[in-house]
Amino acid sequence: RVEAAIRQVLPRQAPNGAFGLWRAESGEFWLDAYASDFLSRARSHGFAVPQQAFAQAMDNLRNRINYAPDFDRGGEDIAYALLVLAREGAAQMGDLRYYADVKGEAFATPLAAAQLGAALAAYGDQRRADRMFGRAARMLEREATVRDTLWRADFGTDLRDTAGVLALAAEAGSDAVDRARFSARLAPTAGRRST
Repeated sequence: RVEAAIRQVLPRQAPNGAFGLWRAESGEFWLDAYASDFLSRARSHGFAVPQQAFAQAMDNLRNRINYAPDFDRGGEDIAYALLVLAREGAAQMGDLRYYADVKGEAFATPLAAAQLGAALAAYGDQRRADRMFGRAARMLEREATVRDTLWRADFGTDLRDTAGVLALAAEAGSDAVDRARFSARLAPTAGRRST
């Protein structure tokens, strides 16, 4: 299935390294990070991903970070791209610190905050990573009581954010997230297939 998915994703890659939903095109930064993450994870598990296609995907993410517009609320695409780049050892530490120190409170979703935290942890900056994971946990608490978003640019849900924050915090070794508390929140949904 992974090999079939790789064969399906690669023809949707544009010459600049970006990905389209149905054909080779660019424009959706979050989708670029998502497809690049898939290819990165596939490679790390020994699946064949053409080097040129992978290099173009990483170059695209770096370029998108370099030219990303400023934001007061948002940043889901930036956080995801930085995480993918950090896992590949291709992120710039200056970018990670800038987004944590200057834009940390502007990330709009718990998952985005946790993704930036995981990227920082991958580069050994546990203090900043824990700060971002702490923000993610506070945002999850807020989401448990307030539902103010019906549609999200990152295709996210409260359930996915909770699971993602937990997974990233565990992977990064962060104690800034109460894993037992948020795991208990996921337990009632374990048998359901949607959400």
